[in-house]
Amino acid sequence: MGKVKKKCCRSKPKRCKNCPVVAMRLRKAGADDLSGKAFQRALKVARVY
Repeated sequence: MGKVKKKCCRSKPKRCKNCPVVAMRLRKAGADDLSGKAFQRALKVARVY
């Protein structure tokens, strides 16, 4: 994942990958330990509005 932005742009239909809300959701889901397909799946779930 890239650098986390300061403010969310709330892009639709999904949030961008660098959104602070997405980063928070990934942290909450424990995505630090995930890799490959498991991380992609967690990212997909985190980006949903």
